[in-house]
Amino acid sequence: MGMTVPAVALPVLWSSPLLAAGATTRLLVFFSPNGTIYSHWGPTGAGTSYTISAGSILEPLLPFKSKLNVLQGVSYLSESIPMPLGNSDPANPGNPHMKGSGHCLTGVPLLPGTQSGSGGAKAGYAGGISVDQYIAQKIAGQTKFPSIEAGVGMMDGGVRQHLAYAGANQPLPTESSPFKIFQRIFGAAVASSSMPDLAQAESAAQRLAERTSILDYAAQDLSTLMARLPGDEKVRLDRHLQSIREIELQLAPPVLSGSGCAMPMMGPIIDPLAIGNFAAAGKLQMDILVAAFACGLTRIATLQWGGSASEQEYPWLGINTGHHTMSHRGDADLANMALLVKVNNWYAQQFAYLLGKLDAIQDGAGTLLDNCVVAWTNELSKGSTHDSHNIPWVLAGSAGGYFRTGRLIQYTPEQPHNDLLVSLMNAMGLTDETTFGARAVCTGPLTGLV
Repeated sequence: MGMTVPAVALPVLWSSPLLAAGATTRLLVFFSPNGTIYSHWGPTGAGTSYTISAGSILEPLLPFKSKLNVLQGVSYLSESIPMPLGNSDPANPGNPHMKGSGHCLTGVPLLPGTQSGSGGAKAGYAGGISVDQYIAQKIAGQTKFPSIEAGVGMMDGGVRQHLAYAGANQPLPTESSPFKIFQRIFGAAVASSSMPDLAQAESAAQRLAERTSILDYAAQDLSTLMARLPGDEKVRLDRHLQSIREIELQLAPPVLSGSGCAMPMMGPIIDPLAIGNFAAAGKLQMDILVAAFACGLTRIATLQWGGSASEQEYPWLGINTGHHTMSHRGDADLANMALLVKVNNWYAQQFAYLLGKLDAIQDGAGTLLDNCVVAWTNELSKGSTHDSHNIPWVLAGSAGGYFRTGRLIQYTPEQPHNDLLVSLMNAMGLTDETTFGARAVCTGPLTGLV
């Protein structure tokens, strides 16, 4: 018998101190794989006089043109910096797909490792914290969930399937099941306020109380132990106690309240890894992330479609060949190029759906989109050549007015994307930050955005 997640739209009762004080900025990174087709991607013109052409990849974004910054000339310049590793492994491990995903939000090269990529390349995970997690650590405690790492159709869990890193060689798991993410974010609220069966509700509440009491007992026991420990051990134990407190916070059911906050409509359970469910699973993930933002449950999220070098097929578009395979066929195959344009246009439609959901929710003096920065990116600019220059970045939303929008910004000479990562930190309130990732290439916030 199939399971069904309760299809409810509850008024929110979670009162976030941040939202109570007014609009708060959020960051969402939207990742699609295998590069783009620049001849059909880039707008024409410059500055506020730019044009998104009919039939282009970005055409679905036309309704949001005034709220976009389309960037050209922002490149992954720091992914190939040799690192002093002090061992026999190559100082610059990984193939371009591996580097692109690991480097995207960290701005540092990969570590050596045993993960295999095409061409015999070997690599480990990224060598530093990602910008989303750096921000999450700086604003820790302001929301119930520090961040949400959502995926669509993620299969193998290696370096190509991770954007978020808590530190060097510390990838955070990317969850491809929207139903598991829903349960994590809203499940306790469903159990505490809307389960139709009273016995089920009481059972859920009892399990929650038992888990919380176990954590309380552990915390009390460890606090007693701390008094007998030397200073350095006290520091370690205090960190462990903090992690227990964070678990307790996440176990507590969110009390949902606030303008525009409602739990997403989930409907019947589907297999999120089935090829034909890719689009539906992605839509559910976007609905959940928008709801989590609207309810003040998090300010940081990533959404990774397929992972770098994804071989996702798109049967609903009439495409039954793997995306990565198609991306390597070269420009001379015009029929294949047309299919790649179709695929990338479909991702633009998904991005537009996300922006539309955010823009429909009032948030302070503007909309939720106005108080976000939603960054669409990729591990490469062109799949067939593995080019890491001129990465297709689109920023949506002004981060509460921090960014000027409605522009095509062209950088000549090209700029390191590390500078963009600094700008994202600044937009999220970390205005004193001037560098991120590989300092050898980072020059400060990206010019022209504010």
